[in-house]
Amino acid sequence: MSEIAYANQEEMFVVAETTAGALEKPTASDRMYSVGPVDFGQDQEFLDDEQIRATASRLSPIAGRMMPGEYSFDSYVKPSGTPATAPEHGALFKALMGAGAVNGQTYEYTLANELPSVSVWVKKGHTVFAMRGATVEGADFAVSGDAIALASWSGKYMRDLRAGTAMTASISAAVLTMEAGACESFDEGMFIVVGADDNSGAGFKILNNNPAANEITLDASPGVSGAQLVTPWFPTAGAEVGEPGHGKLGIVTVGGVQCVVLSATVSMVNNIKYYIDEKNNVMTAERYGRPKIREIEGNLNLLFTRRGAGYFYRAQYQVSDALIIPVGKTAGYIMELQVPYAEYRTPKISGDEEFMEDVPFIAVASASLNDEFKIVFS
Repeated sequence: MSEIAYANQEEMFVVAETTAGALEKPTASDRMYSVGPVDFGQDQEFLDDEQIRATASRLSPIAGRMMPGEYSFDSYVKPSGTPATAPEHGALFKALMGAGAVNGQTYEYTLANELPSVSVWVKKGHTVFAMRGATVEGADFAVSGDAIALASWSGKYMRDLRAGTAMTASISAAVLTMEAGACESFDEGMFIVVGADDNSGAGFKILNNNPAANEITLDASPGVSGAQLVTPWFPTAGAEVGEPGHGKLGIVTVGGVQCVVLSATVSMVNNIKYYIDEKNNVMTAERYGRPKIREIEGNLNLLFTRRGAGYFYRAQYQVSDALIIPVGKTAGYIMELQVPYAEYRTPKISGDEEFMEDVPFIAVASASLNDEFKIVFS
């Protein structure tokens, strides 16, 4: 294994959590593919020591809470290839929207007040990171006639854990004596492989990590001894599902009428809040909620034609249209972003060759509520 971690070897798995914040182990089918590396990080809080000590020297600050972590990455829109089947990034779509289920020959993601959590696992070369209690704060969908349809995901999580790569000095039952400094690359709660022993595919869970003694205690005794290479447990990916959809395929409809656009975007923000200030006997946020409304908005970019001036009227008088933004046209490879009640905002005209028109819109709900946005795969 290389000492250097290479970006083109990164792997990511995302799995729904049964209990929010309880780390779930992924399986082969939970593999997801990102466009570019996954960015994530979690800050440790440090508080200044303000005790007066008759000195002008700055002393080491006092460690406080682990602030909620944040992650972000891009992915292609990849329908599964089979109607009524969830897409590759299905766990993220459900965490974004709240609900997902088969409806006849389609798989639909609909809005719900409660949002589920996921565990996000990322392998960066020699180290695996796992984020528990992750939520999808928002997603931006970009559909244009000159590119693959793209989804940009972002969210927060309760805690990240890591398992690196190192050598043992010796093994005594379930206790690994590690090479000096190696324990710093491992966290309690993560899973590892010891030499050739992967514990029948389940990995060994780290129950205790003692860097001062260079010792790691596992949940079972490995069937190997002596100096062994310890590596992170990570599932083997299953077959890749679906194909990326080109934004050129499919025609936008506005109120049931075809509308040729150059590009369309839809952005959704859930406004999730992690409750970090609770006195909960741990230094992490272990609950989250949504105290404010979700925000869904977008934009249509099109050539300024004779009918284009009508959007100024629609914006002024709050005319509502059913807006459908498709990707793909072959059964099994279609995704539709559906905004049943799109309200327009004042368009903008620009351009030094053809005039272009940008038509912003927001998604609003009917009296039934939670029906302002739907994502449909068919």
